[in-house]
Amino acid sequence: MIHRAAFLACLFIASLLCGCARSEFEVDREITASRNAAGPPEDRPFWWGVSTSSYQTEDAGPAAENLGFKTDWDLACESGFIDHARGQGTWSYSQVERDIAAMKSIGVTHYRFSVEWARVEPRPGEFNEAAIAHYANVARTVREAGIEPVVTLWHFTFPSWLSSESYSRHGWLHPRCAERWGPFVRKMVGALAPHVETFAPQNEPNAYAFGVLIQYFPPGGRPSYRRYLRILDAEAEAFIEAAKIIREIRADARVISVQSIIHWKKNLLDVGRFWYRKGLEYNYYHLDRIVEACDWIGINYYFREMAWPLSRWSQAMRRGRDVSEAGWYMDADGLAVEIAALSRRYGKPILITENGVPDKTDRTRQRYLMDHVFAVRRAIAQGHDVRGYFHWSLMDNYEWASGYEANFGLFAVDPRSRALVPKESARLFCLFATCGKIVQDMESIPAR
Repeated sequence: MIHRAAFLACLFIASLLCGCARSEFEVDREITASRNAAGPPEDRPFWWGVSTSSYQTEDAGPAAENLGFKTDWDLACESGFIDHARGQGTWSYSQVERDIAAMKSIGVTHYRFSVEWARVEPRPGEFNEAAIAHYANVARTVREAGIEPVVTLWHFTFPSWLSSESYSRHGWLHPRCAERWGPFVRKMVGALAPHVETFAPQNEPNAYAFGVLIQYFPPGGRPSYRRYLRILDAEAEAFIEAAKIIREIRADARVISVQSIIHWKKNLLDVGRFWYRKGLEYNYYHLDRIVEACDWIGINYYFREMAWPLSRWSQAMRRGRDVSEAGWYMDADGLAVEIAALSRRYGKPILITENGVPDKTDRTRQRYLMDHVFAVRRAIAQGHDVRGYFHWSLMDNYEWASGYEANFGLFAVDPRSRALVPKESARLFCLFATCGKIVQDMESIPAR
């Protein structure tokens, strides 16, 4: 296992060295965009939210809303590329009322969820109106419950018909993707616009491109830095197109760019800061290309990392109080640093759209949650325009290649009753969201 990991690490390094000169990334670029502020911070309600994604939580749902769709992740699991199958997720497609009740019990003001492109368009040009109506109903029901919906249009998965045996023609690089992306966005935004003001066209496009590069995401194939940049460029074009469509349909819509942001630390062995620059490129390359098309910048922040090609390989060997179960360095101060860096670089309002830690005991999560919320408060006190904080995730769910082993939720899921069982971290989140007032006892939320 170690020899295979070392081989892959060496292969990854070689592929980067062969193509890094092709990047046009500017390390010290500063963009003087308007802040789009809406009055002083004390005049704006702070958003307390939770985030989920369709593929990680949804069950199959009724046959009329399923139509036998498959995603590229389903195909990857069937082929053996992915070890862990999703199964029925956390039954969130069928248990919307349960999830809303859980959110209300902890004082959530905003709920970020995503739609499944494969379910909405199971075959090219064939839209599933029942599934579209379901997502519109979720947004409406959430809003009627006093929680504002924030909708992500794409969260890592593609319809099976955008898969390809050729790793250079998969997903965003598939010949039909650019053709079908616009109609999909127009169809979904048209249905959601009466109930949704805030849209995120994509989730972590930078993390997705990197996941393909290191073979964490389908389709596999040899690592290619050139393909990595091609994916980022294709994602940027798709984002700009989606933002335009969103504003055509709803002129007052708020468009958010949701990015994976890592707090990179310099390595003494990194002569010339080559790898550190690659870390900054990971954070900013996509944002630099789409910043003028978005209103706010969403930060998905989890950890700090050494800017070094063997860092990911070494995560499994790490131990310590400030190391998570996944081998991540937990660093709340790093979040404050990245908020400041993004503020300087782009000058736009910031929303923490994901923050959390894998923790089966829930003890680490409570400390992690408190440290990161306080880091956000410090950033605001320093004058940075941060509009809200979203925890990942509402409940323990399917975590991609890790399956169900990584527990990020404020709630656990009872596999027999399908009830959501609150953890102590849910109570802590509630104290933050309700300014110290527990509105009701923490109790299990039964399935409908």
